[in-house]
Amino acid sequence: MITLGSQGKNTFLEDVNLKSGANVLECYQCGKCVGTCPVSQYMDFPPREIMQMVKLGLRNECYMANSHWFCLTCSACSGRCPREIDIPAVMEAVRHLAIDENYINDSKKVKEIRKFHEIFLDMIKRYGRNYELRMMAEFNIRTRNLFKDMHLAPKALLKGKIPLGVKPLKSAKAIKRMFAIAEKLEKNK
Repeated sequence: MITLGSQGKNTFLEDVNLKSGANVLECYQCGKCVGTCPVSQYMDFPPREIMQMVKLGLRNECYMANSHWFCLTCSACSGRCPREIDIPAVMEAVRHLAIDENYINDSKKVKEIRKFHEIFLDMIKRYGRNYELRMMAEFNIRTRNLFKDMHLAPKALLKGKIPLGVKPLKSAKAIKRMFAIAEKLEKNK
């Protein structure tokens, strides 16, 4: 196997390929992903550059970028990729590896996205679905921005856009079991 970057084995490339199921070495830097990505202008490094960083084994630099947190996983990039690489899976793999290795990005936006990510997954674990009102309240509390978007609440509540209560889905227990199995599998890797 060709390794790029460090003189030895590129373990970062191997880790990302294993976790994402993609082969990052297939990327030949055409840039179609960047031209298609709706949020690339907000990223430190657009998807094409993240792919190159992975190939070069630049683990720390890749983790410290905001790109994998800003990725919407909308799959617009992979839809245009001539090599059919699952770029959102690569971005998600980088994000999960950064979490697993306790990398902290000091950017306020990245911290907010990470908190949103954690709260959202917690809602899914707890209720089997997203509970918007609780999620918004918890997010505002955790980001210490208590009254953010508060002016929108009365209209949304009156129009029934945000339900006051949430009934867990019948399949909520099955979803909790799925999370438990996934966590167990992750620990055994």
